[in-house]
Amino acid sequence: MKQKIANFFKREWKKLLTLFIIGIVHQLLGLSFLYTVDPAMANDTYSKLGGILLHSSKTILEFILTYYLLIFQACLPLLQQKKVTRFILIVISVFTIKYGYTAIFEFTSINYKVSGANTDAFSTFIKQHKFLFFSLSTFFFYLVTLFICFVAAFIIEYNQRRRRQKELEKQKMDAELSAIKYQINPHFLFNSLSFIYSKTVPLSEEVSNAVLLLSDIMRYALGKEEDAEGKVALSQEITHLKNVIEINQMRFNNKLSIQYSEQITNPKARITPLVLITLVENAFKHGDLLDPANPLIVRTEADEKTIMFFINNKKKKGPKELSTGIGLNNVKQRLQLMYADKHTFTVKENVDFYTVVLTINL
Repeated sequence: MKQKIANFFKREWKKLLTLFIIGIVHQLLGLSFLYTVDPAMANDTYSKLGGILLHSSKTILEFILTYYLLIFQACLPLLQQKKVTRFILIVISVFTIKYGYTAIFEFTSINYKVSGANTDAFSTFIKQHKFLFFSLSTFFFYLVTLFICFVAAFIIEYNQRRRRQKELEKQKMDAELSAIKYQINPHFLFNSLSFIYSKTVPLSEEVSNAVLLLSDIMRYALGKEEDAEGKVALSQEITHLKNVIEINQMRFNNKLSIQYSEQITNPKARITPLVLITLVENAFKHGDLLDPANPLIVRTEADEKTIMFFINNKKKKGPKELSTGIGLNNVKQRLQLMYADKHTFTVKENVDFYTVVLTINL
C-alpha cells in the first residue's frame, strides 16, 4: 500500500502541485472579495466556520480532490474519447452537488451587514438579495476556477505527451542504431525469407509454411502496418501472435500444451505493436509447455473501453536460460510511454507459476 501511494505521488505530483497553487489563489481571491464587500460579515462568518485557517485548509483540500477527480480522471478522458454529452452532464452534476453542499453548510453562516462605510447601494443590494448574491458569486468562482484548471490540465497533458513522444522517438532511434551496430538489415532478412520460401515450396509444405509465417512476422515487426501514432489494429497483433504460437508448435512437433482464447468485440482497437507478442515469446522462452496438466494459458479480451491480456505458464525446472530481461523491460517502457496511467501491467511469480496481466484503457 505504501509503495502504491508513493508511486501515485511520484506520477501525479505535478498535477497535484498545480491544483494546490490554484486552490491557494482561489481561496485568497475569495477572502479578498468577502473582506472588501463587508469585513464585519467576513469575520463573523469565518468565526462560525472554525476560523479562517481551518476553513481555508479544508477548502483547499476539497478543491484539490474535487478538481483532480473531475478533470484528470473524468473530463479529460471523456473529451479525448469525444463524449461531450457525458462530459457536460458530469460537470453539471459535480457543481450542483458542490453548490448544494456549500449552500447548506456555509450560506446559513453568512450574516451580511450594512453599517458604517458599507451603506452604499451595492451593499444594500447584497443584504436585500442575499441568496441571489451568494449564488451568483459562487457560480462565478466555479466557472473561473474550472476554466483555469482546464487550461493548466491541458498544458500538463500536452507537455507529458510531447515528452513521451520524444522518448519514443529516442527509443526508436536507439533501436535503429543497434541494428546498424550489429550489421543487421531487417529488409535484407525479410527479402531472404521470401526467397527461401519460394525455393522450399516444392520440397516441403511444412517448411515453406513456417518460412511464410516467419516472413509475415518479420514484415509486421518492420512497422509496415503502423499508423501515425505508431499503433496497429488489435486484430493485426492477434493474427501475428497466433503466427508466433503456430511457429513454436512446429518447432516442437505440435507437442506444446497451449490454451488460447479470446473474447473481442472491438477488433479495431489500436494497440502498440509487438507488446502482446513479446509477452508470449517470454512464456515460450521461460515456461514449461510440455506438461498437459499445466498448459500455457493465453487469453485476450477487448471491448470499447479496455483491452485485457492474460498469460499464465508453468516455470521451467533446472538451469534457467540466460536472459538479459531486455524484452520485458522494453515492453514496460513502451507501455509507460504510450499509455502512462491509462494502463496496468502486473507480473505475479511464485515457485511454480508465472502470471502476467495487462489492462489498457482505451
